[in-house]
Amino acid sequence: MLNKPLKIIAGIVLLILVLILALGMVLSQGKPLQDVHVPSSFNEAFDYDSASFADYIAWNERRVRASRADGAPDDILPNLLPFELMPDSDCPLNPDGRYPNGIVLVHGLIASPYSMKDLGEYFQSRCFYVLGVLMPGHGTRPGDILATTWEQWQQDVSFATEKLAEKTDRVFLSGHSAGGTMAALEASRNPRVDALVLFAPAMAVDPASAYAIYVSTLGKLFPAAAWFELEPEDAIYRYESFPYSAAAETWELINATQQSLQLNPLMIPVMTVASAQDTTVDVQATFDFMQAQEHPLSFTLLYAQYDLPPYERTRVVNSNLPEEGIISMGHLGLMTPPTHPHYGMNGDYRYCGQYYGEPNDNFERCKAGERDFYGEATADNRAAGLIERIAFNPFYDELLEEIELFIDQVTMDTRGLPLQPEVDPLDLDQ
Repeated sequence: MLNKPLKIIAGIVLLILVLILALGMVLSQGKPLQDVHVPSSFNEAFDYDSASFADYIAWNERRVRASRADGAPDDILPNLLPFELMPDSDCPLNPDGRYPNGIVLVHGLIASPYSMKDLGEYFQSRCFYVLGVLMPGHGTRPGDILATTWEQWQQDVSFATEKLAEKTDRVFLSGHSAGGTMAALEASRNPRVDALVLFAPAMAVDPASAYAIYVSTLGKLFPAAAWFELEPEDAIYRYESFPYSAAAETWELINATQQSLQLNPLMIPVMTVASAQDTTVDVQATFDFMQAQEHPLSFTLLYAQYDLPPYERTRVVNSNLPEEGIISMGHLGLMTPPTHPHYGMNGDYRYCGQYYGEPNDNFERCKAGERDFYGEATADNRAAGLIERIAFNPFYDELLEEIELFIDQVTMDTRGLPLQPEVDPLDLDQ
């Protein structure tokens, strides 16, 4: 017979097991898994130490073709793969064969290089040597992201940065969301990076993400419980479903970035584009990050639905255009032209996940192209009518003008002097 202490321990263990079972069942409800939610069997390793960027593109092509349920048709494949855009033949070239400027583009979590391609073509037109990465676990099937870590994502950014540094005198990095975080982390670790152009970088997310790792572990016993959101996978170039593991890895990435920035503050120019209405990342944390940047060329381009007072090194743009069917900018599409064939105003993609699972037909109506406004899915905006999350930037031409000015200033500036005086933080709750 068990003595009393052992009985207590056995009871506690049994209770924990019952709670785990109950939690797993609750988190699995209403989440029908498909084949794409299971990791693919592709297991060919890539040699980051000796491979070229062309090898990297070829390896990713094999990975994408082998892992996608649709086999990656030829009209889709090029938009999923990493890309290398060479400057035109009339662009300046140094006697040693190096170009003056280059940039690495890093897409966001659950997205693909397609989201950065237009931006890459703009930089190419400015005689930049352009490299776009495809993060591990992306571009194939949502299940593949379950088996990846932020360190693996960062490895691709570091690889591309080193390959670019072999080709160009000056190295820019640009990224969206978690891609922006990785760009900032790389810059804090790599003295070869000369400037950053960031779009809604994730410098803080919901604190609940800190616990996502535990739920992610539960998913090993209950596969459906591994998913925070499980939506129909009708997107071509991004995932609609989102696993807890991705939230956990993003949390770890942000912590690693903040620690690195504390040890190695950036002394390079940083341009950041953000929306005050962003519901995906903490935009106040983004602004705080920017206020810590001491280089005099660093500045923020902030889209705001409501009036904000002027702030130094910040240009606030009114993004409330109801007469054009747009009431705010959001997290998506800050770097995407409104003419984009997939994400643009008349494109074939509809971002409606905010309505999925609701006991109404809003999701189906939104997916069918019905909307009252484009905008971010804030509570105020949803109260205004049927919202399709905006995946393009109606101010794209003006954005390129700001980037061009930034490029011109960076390529001419060699001072690297801190800006004085310090700037008061922006209160986005006004």
